Amino acid sequence: MEAKAKTQDPRPGRHAARRDEIVQAAWAEAEVNGLSAISLTQVARRVGLRQPSLYSYFPSKNALIDALFAEAAGTLLHELEHAAYPESPREGARLVARTVLQFGVSRPVQAQLIFQRSIPGYEPSLEAYGPALMMQERYVRKLNEAGVTASSDVDIFTALVAGLASQQHANEPGGVRWVSQLDTVLDMFFYYLDHQGRT
Repeated sequence: MEAKAKTQDPRPGRHAARRDEIVQAAWAEAEVNGLSAISLTQVARRVGLRQPSLYSYFPSKNALIDALFAEAAGTLLHELEHAAYPESPREGARLVARTVLQFGVSRPVQAQLIFQRSIPGYEPSLEAYGPALMMQERYVRKLNEAGVTASSDVDIFTALVAGLASQQHANEPGGVRWVSQLDTVLDMFFYYLDHQGRT
């Protein structure tokens, strides 16, 4: 006679689901009041918990912010890893730029968290920073393949893309005035690159 299958403990799954619910509530709180104003009391209220109960999922506010940071960086990493890159390395770099730019304008709070120091005193833990490091490595590798190898040129490329995202969000949220200039900006960047003898 076969032994009865062991009943799987449902508690870890419930805990993970509740933890994700708290993370999504924290994003919602950040959308309304800003990242630096995230309140554990308000987050707990959104999910129907008392604040002390929240500590069984996140022992501190920084631990909760770490979860947000890791999720945001992981989302952008996933998009960069699963983009349909063309054979041309430069077109691949353009796709990287479009992916990062679209992330910045469609998820401004997430982009603010991973690209800016928007929460005074907060530094992501090494564990939370892992997806960001992987995302940065993927990003730089695609630029290197396109001939963008000097760190100063990677910085310029990054600043151009980030600047368009910032201007779009600040001046015309949901519009295309600034994001539509990406190809022109990259044309100028690659013209500069070619005339620096760095191709």
